Amino acid sequence: MRAIVGAILVLFAAAPAARGQSYSASGQIGYLHEWEITGNLAKTVTSPGTEYSGTVTLRHVGLCSVNGVEQKQARLQLKVSSGRLEGVLIMEEDRCRIVASGSSGSGQLTCGRGQDVPINLLIGKAVEIEAADRARL
Repeated sequence: MRAIVGAILVLFAAAPAARGQSYSASGQIGYLHEWEITGNLAKTVTSPGTEYSGTVTLRHVGLCSVNGVEQKQARLQLKVSSGRLEGVLIMEEDRCRIVASGSSGSGQLTCGRGQDVPINLLIGKAVEIEAADRARL
């Protein structure tokens, strides 16, 4: 019996790394869409809805860039249920709340200063990624 269990464990250990699925996230933040948001999110299905989380990049694409393009890394956590999207955008210097609805993901982003800023956020189709890439998310 031990030999069989040992053989099964060796087979699983020798199997190639499984592929994971990642969903693309894209959108704009700001009154003039001056910030672009892109990234890949992992999907988890729960009883009340679906959750997405992962690392995103915020890139300032507005005309008023003083010292070139500004770019920030952030963590995005979303819950989607009944056509409503809620979540948080966690940056080094701030934590923002997202509330949006509809197929376009249009809504409001509220950060620590309390001012609501428009956000449009779309979650795209699944993208196959290698397990090594997923570990970086």
